[in-house]
Amino acid sequence: MGIVSRACWWLHGLKERIYYGWFVAVAAAGAEFGNAASAIAILTVFVNPMTDEFGWSRTQISGATSVGAIFGAALAPFTGRLVDRFGSRLILAVGGLALAASCFYLAAAQTLVGFYIAFSIARTADQGMIKIGTLPVVAKWFQVYRGRAMAMVSFIGLLGVIVMAPVVHMVIDAWGWRVAWVMLGSIMILIGVLPSVLIVRRQPEDMGLTIDGITAAPSPDGVLDLNEDNPTGGGTDQTWSLRLVIRTPTFWLILVSLFVISIANAGVVLHLIPHLTEQGLSEGSAVGAISVFSASAAAATLLLGILTERVSPRLMMLLGYMLAASAMFVLINADTILEAYLFAVIQGAAAGGINVLAPILLASYYGRWVLGSIYGIVRSAQVVGFATGTLLSGIVYDATGSYRNAFESFLVIAVASSTLMLLARRPTLMTTRPG
Repeated sequence: MGIVSRACWWLHGLKERIYYGWFVAVAAAGAEFGNAASAIAILTVFVNPMTDEFGWSRTQISGATSVGAIFGAALAPFTGRLVDRFGSRLILAVGGLALAASCFYLAAAQTLVGFYIAFSIARTADQGMIKIGTLPVVAKWFQVYRGRAMAMVSFIGLLGVIVMAPVVHMVIDAWGWRVAWVMLGSIMILIGVLPSVLIVRRQPEDMGLTIDGITAAPSPDGVLDLNEDNPTGGGTDQTWSLRLVIRTPTFWLILVSLFVISIANAGVVLHLIPHLTEQGLSEGSAVGAISVFSASAAAATLLLGILTERVSPRLMMLLGYMLAASAMFVLINADTILEAYLFAVIQGAAAGGINVLAPILLASYYGRWVLGSIYGIVRSAQVVGFATGTLLSGIVYDATGSYRNAFESFLVIAVASSTLMLLARRPTLMTTRPG
């Protein structure tokens, strides 16, 4: 009992020395790591062994990701509102349990219908709950340090894909794909669900804390004066309502641009291993490209997230869109390991950067108070884009025997989406004051 008491005392002292927002960020990062089980980059490792065993087409596999994405897109705006009102703890716990249960069911799947049900639930939990619960809750705990905190969470999530892609491949080779699904579900429970239940809280004010843990005198309008030059938060956390947000043209430019670029990004990743093996690369080299993609995305996430504390998130988003277009150009003719890995580096930096920069940009423009609601809507559009891209690639391949036409289309729309982001200037909050 003495050891337990000393441990509790030590943990209490640690909480006193370290801002509690960092504990929330670590718990959110654990949920993102476990969420790798639902990633398209992980599913692509299962494509060949599952299609070999069951004889399913790639369009059928793609369809399962699309069905789940559609349900997730429908759910995201509602869970976003719940995050703003009640916090992320319950959302992350329920989402994590649903994902884990889906993995366990996939381990026993025997039919295409069973696969659709299980993976659709996993993708719904991913896109409609876990993604909506992690980054917005971190944004609510940080303002000055928002960029680095959100970058850390996204980095750990990508690290999950980096680590788990080769691990899943090795487990499949050694014990089969069913054991790999059980492993993924167990990891989610241990490092995703449990920390979320025990640690995550809605916002610092609920615990009597100030944002960032900084003690500062409030300005005359009651807003903490933290850092006037910080583009991710600024010195004023403006109180936008959801109604005012959706009336700004900037919001719709961001939403449509993210929808369009998501078509291109997701349309490539699920089909990357099958495409590269058909181009003459070994399956091991193709899986290696997934790891390179994830490593590049992780590095870009960490770097760009921190840079948003100094540089405009919108300009870096624009850079990410142009990198995505460049990556498509490389992939269209890639038939060597060098070219495949070059694509993976460029595309990874683009996809990772865009994923972390989008919520940072929204928080920068609209503040943290309705960020869950805003991000839920925007994420819904992204998820529809993911579903469209993966399904489009599968349809084009089944119709033509090649991915080339799909990838050429993705190049064009990546360029088009960058134009929309270029126009998405910072909105102005118009308030009416008593005369």
